[in-house]
Amino acid sequence: MEIKVFGKSLFEFKTKQKGFYLDSAVASIKESKFLPDFREFNPTDVFSNYVVMESITGGAVAVPQGTVDEAVKKAGKGKQNIHLTPKAVYELKMLNDESFKLNVEESYVDQQLTDFKDKLALIKSEEYDMARGVKEIASIVSRLENRKKYYLQDEFYSQFPYTSSSKIDEIVKKHNYLKLGQVASFMADMPKDAVSVMKEYNNATKDVCGKQAVYYIIADKKDFEKKDKRRDPILLAQSPFGHFWQILGAWDKEMLFLEEL
Repeated sequence: MEIKVFGKSLFEFKTKQKGFYLDSAVASIKESKFLPDFREFNPTDVFSNYVVMESITGGAVAVPQGTVDEAVKKAGKGKQNIHLTPKAVYELKMLNDESFKLNVEESYVDQQLTDFKDKLALIKSEEYDMARGVKEIASIVSRLENRKKYYLQDEFYSQFPYTSSSKIDEIVKKHNYLKLGQVASFMADMPKDAVSVMKEYNNATKDVCGKQAVYYIIADKKDFEKKDKRRDPILLAQSPFGHFWQILGAWDKEMLFLEEL
């Protein structure tokens, strides 16, 4: 009797070469006009931190402890429970990772590509259709390949500070009235400056890899539900060069009431 997994012969799975599964996942990524949304793979992004924090030599960089607490104390004159707007979080640079250095050294990138392809070989082929791990690794591999073309738009990308998923999660957990969400519900009344920077980021990303970027915002939770109030978001873009983010800006007074049009 032939044993099948997800409609395919188990023998067929076992006889595929390890590169087949990566190629299939990468092919799926190439078909999309958008970069893979790495937040979908793992909301806490623990796995992806492997390539989030890196120095110019590729080694790990520790995030200074207490930075967020000190910023809050400064803003609230010693009060820990101060209610900070997203714009205040942005202006205090609480999300910024000042120690981050994007490593574009060819030898480093090639070694990372080899390492992640080796990791893929350890995933059981029978789990291909279910395992997020394969698609997540494919997303990292595609972004590492993009990094080889960083020089095409290095001046543009270098103007935006970096942050990590762990840093974002730390902020929204500590200030639980804030929320990270997709940008779609805010697009209708996004200010002109925000739309402009998104268009520019898309153009740069298209130049590097032919894709459009993925955007998220940090805003007050109530603003994800109410459509008739001025909103105050921090705009984030997922980098095309790894599973980390860039901070594009924050706006408050410029937000437009739709009924004012």
